[in-house]
Amino acid sequence: MTELAVIGIDAKFSGQDNIDRAERAFYQGAHVGDRIGTEVIDDAGDQEITAATVLRSVALLAQTNQLHSADITVLLIAETNSNTDKLTLQQLAKQLTKQCARFEIMTDLGQALKLATALATNQDGAVAVIGINNTVNAASNNIDAAEAVATISFDEAFNGYVGVTGIASLLISSADFARVNQCYVYASIKGFAQSSVNAQLASGNTELSADNISATATIALQQAGISAEQVGLLEVTADSKSESALSESQGLLSAYRHTKTLHTALSCARSVTGEGGCFSQVAGLLKCVISLHQRYIPAIKDWQQPIATQMSQWQRSPFYMPVDARPWFPHAGGRAHVAAYSCVSSEQGYCHVILQENKIKTADQVHPVSDVRSNGYFASSELALVIVQGNSEAELRSELETIAGQLITGISTTTDIKQIAADCYARIDTDKAYSAVLIAETAEELSKEITLAFAGIASVFNEDAKEWKTPKGSYFTALPANKDAANKDAANNTQHGVTFMYPGIGATYVGLGRDLFHLFPQIYQPVAALADDIEATLKDTLLNPRSISRHSFKQLKQLDLDLRGNLANIAEAGVGFACVFTKVFEEVFAVKADFATGYSMGEVSMYAALGCWQQPGLMSARLAQSNTFNHQLCGELRTLRQHWGMDDVANGTFEQIWETYTIKATIEQVEIAAADEDRVYCTIINTPDSLLLAGYPAACQRVIKNLGVRAMALNMANAIHSAPAYAEYDHMVELYHMDVTPRINTKMYSSSCYLPIPQRSKAISHSIAKCLCDVVDFPRLVNTLHDKGARVFIEMGPGRSLCSWVDKILANGDNGNQKQSQHVSVPVNAKGTSDELTYIRAIAKLISHGVNLNLDSMFNGSILVQAGRFDG
Repeated sequence: MTELAVIGIDAKFSGQDNIDRAERAFYQGAHVGDRIGTEVIDDAGDQEITAATVLRSVALLAQTNQLHSADITVLLIAETNSNTDKLTLQQLAKQLTKQCARFEIMTDLGQALKLATALATNQDGAVAVIGINNTVNAASNNIDAAEAVATISFDEAFNGYVGVTGIASLLISSADFARVNQCYVYASIKGFAQSSVNAQLASGNTELSADNISATATIALQQAGISAEQVGLLEVTADSKSESALSESQGLLSAYRHTKTLHTALSCARSVTGEGGCFSQVAGLLKCVISLHQRYIPAIKDWQQPIATQMSQWQRSPFYMPVDARPWFPHAGGRAHVAAYSCVSSEQGYCHVILQENKIKTADQVHPVSDVRSNGYFASSELALVIVQGNSEAELRSELETIAGQLITGISTTTDIKQIAADCYARIDTDKAYSAVLIAETAEELSKEITLAFAGIASVFNEDAKEWKTPKGSYFTALPANKDAANKDAANNTQHGVTFMYPGIGATYVGLGRDLFHLFPQIYQPVAALADDIEATLKDTLLNPRSISRHSFKQLKQLDLDLRGNLANIAEAGVGFACVFTKVFEEVFAVKADFATGYSMGEVSMYAALGCWQQPGLMSARLAQSNTFNHQLCGELRTLRQHWGMDDVANGTFEQIWETYTIKATIEQVEIAAADEDRVYCTIINTPDSLLLAGYPAACQRVIKNLGVRAMALNMANAIHSAPAYAEYDHMVELYHMDVTPRINTKMYSSSCYLPIPQRSKAISHSIAKCLCDVVDFPRLVNTLHDKGARVFIEMGPGRSLCSWVDKILANGDNGNQKQSQHVSVPVNAKGTSDELTYIRAIAKLISHGVNLNLDSMFNGSILVQAGRFDG
């Protein structure tokens, strides 16, 4: 078949009033049934609603491609079972026939795609394939929205879908038409096959069989020239009828049978929307297109496990069920992603569609930075960021009163408070002395935050508190750290106090940063370009584990422990995600670091993330093959065994001869308590009265007992920051010796010497090696940075440990002197809290502390791309 291009997309369904809201729901796997409203557009009557909805969708598809509705053929997939349906569609046909090139009503996606293929191939035009459900069907299995869960009929826990009204639209053309008209291509349809309904009926079968589905899927793959192994995402129908669901699952298990397990993710629009008849047919294809375009694997949020009688089949299959959305990283070598759609349209109707990502390449770049797949995920979020500015307490109060007045006069929806937020952002003035930032999801919540702000801001100006903040994350300070006079460049009235802090690798955890690539699509290509195989570098299968059954809490905890037990893996992932966090600030918020430092192996992350090395991706293979980090200082711990005179063991043997504990004590107290122990080391001083003790477990326990303190084991068996580690010093110098880039402006401080490190290969490699052998004195490092002008400390990694320690260190001051310094510490990741909320809270603090941020992507943006407005 002729390759087709998807050049337009649109959708609305209950509670999701535009394509960006629909995409957000698809990504999250959030169940949206008929809750917020049963009408798609308004309440003027079914016939007018249906006509207005379709006409508006066609107009949007045309407008984004700089076409006219009269140039578009409309194939409407809709139910015609009742007299009401037929009357509604007759009225709709009258209007669309006048305004479009051609209009036809169909009931089956397969037939629509067949006709669309012929029309797009044989005529110079575009075809809109639109699925609607203009009345709420009876909920399958007689359940209501309160009982439904966001899963699919392949799940043992499935209890039915709720009914949903909606519209889903795709504009399709030939690839040549898209190229000539400079249309943006969201995805390409590479292959398509229908079941042979007539042959099926002739054979006596009245229902779709698994064999028929398997054969149809195989034909579609062959037609596309795609192997089953190349398909990374399979969108399924998962009909509520158990017989249909069984036929589909069995057919797909047969068609996609190959040697790789946990290879292809399953996805299903019905888990999000509920059952919408013909709307659901097109919604499934739309969801597949969006996932390809946005380069993510969407969630089936409430999935539990397959039906027990089919469990063994699923375990042998290539499929896995993602309960959380996760990034779909590029293939090594840059091969485009492939997805498929299995559409059961009726008891006899079935089609299988093969789609491919429209991947842009240039002559010299596999991952060109111009290929940014924008979206409206942040802009369409319920979370509103309201920035209130003024030069005095009175001005701030006046602004708050204005917003409160708007709320009183009737503003009550999320859309309205988002408009208030956008209006405030449009008026932002970096010369204003003070900024208070409010975070809310509803008008009622914003009203409460304003009430709290009146009292909170007053307490700050009265010096009863240094800052005001709420549980939601709203924030204000009257002492902006980045406007500290001691840190100001008098010549140009600018501040230079932003510090990026890179935590150690031990904080890496399962699920780290899985939403960042969708929240900030600008970083996808720059991060992908860092390594030949960024999926392996970021340890995707370890941080986003795959399974047929939902992982239990106990299983997830064990996966976390397994991850932390391999130094090479967490070192590589730690460095990779340091680059991710840094790219967010540099590429999205336009914030560059004035200072930087790393905690323990975070120093490696610092050099990689700030772009000091020409090819940081080389580190992946070096770490994977490193004898130092796989066998000497971790794993079998052979360096320790030699140092302590212990017998060697075979590769892969685990014997706990090293443990790390966190304790409350000073370094002087530990030195006294450990005076008689030669297998105990203080590895890191976190704060003046908190440190890490490590060594032979029994010896450590004796020291802990002598100190009379509590200790928490960290389950980290790696012997860095200890005297024995010096045996590997030369190997570490060799490991970290790489060619450098031109000098950057950031001053990079190391715990190897507590001075800035020159950006030279020899200086960096020796600094890292010494850092990983010596004790880390974090208070000394922080005080040094503060003395040099660092005021804003941003933790570029998982957790907030460094932020907590910075606050404690600077509150106490150096050597116990009370500095009461202006500073702020800002974490950008919190385990158990969404990346979206964590970043919004971080932004609130940074704005109030005077850091200039580019927040355009927070307030603007859409997945829709205008024709001719893209590179490539």
